Amino acid sequence: MRTWTSARTVVVLVALLVGLTSMPASTGPSAEAAGQVSAYFFGDSLMNGTGASPRRPVMARVAAARLGWDVEVDAWGGTGYTTTGRSPGYLQRLKRPGAMTGEYDVVLLEGGTNDARVKSTPAQVQAAVREVVAHVRERQPQAAIVLMGAYDPPPPGRVDPHRTTVDDAIGEVADELGLPFFSPLSGDWTVGQRRFLHPDRLHPNERGYGVMGARLAEELERLDLG
Repeated sequence: MRTWTSARTVVVLVALLVGLTSMPASTGPSAEAAGQVSAYFFGDSLMNGTGASPRRPVMARVAAARLGWDVEVDAWGGTGYTTTGRSPGYLQRLKRPGAMTGEYDVVLLEGGTNDARVKSTPAQVQAAVREVVAHVRERQPQAAIVLMGAYDPPPPGRVDPHRTTVDDAIGEVADELGLPFFSPLSGDWTVGQRRFLHPDRLHPNERGYGVMGARLAEELERLDLG
């Protein structure tokens, strides 16, 4: 089994509500040399592992280990398809120098939670998702693109209706474009979980990210992308 190692630090970003900092990472030697699936996991603080101690992309690490994939993580807190200003949007991030520079078999786009936070409309979210997917297809024509939707913390409490709206909007674009889609929210990843949350009551803790990583691996295994 491979060990998760940090590849390089990209940016330290002061986030808004969801997320703190981000750090791209990869697992071990190149996938080409090892004959493994090479994947690019792109997203917000959930993919980054904000809330874990010490902070690291736990969900991606757990999924990569279970799948046997070589995974590079590019995750910034506070970002989304439609966020702007201090928290750059996904398209802006993907166009920056150094982003998505390898050749990947799979590109996973995780997001939607922060788009709900800034109250983006379904039309705004869908237009932004289409732009991001088009850019990834242009840059990575050989890659399978997978969309992963919004997250909501486990109960007590009720699901934020804006998150449900955004999650549904992303799922509709996935259907339109013929892309696989799943989400922690609509997939009930956090239902019934205990001892799951960081003290901020939003992000998972180490255990919570372990649960999320296992569910992520299950979803990707079902797609048979390896």
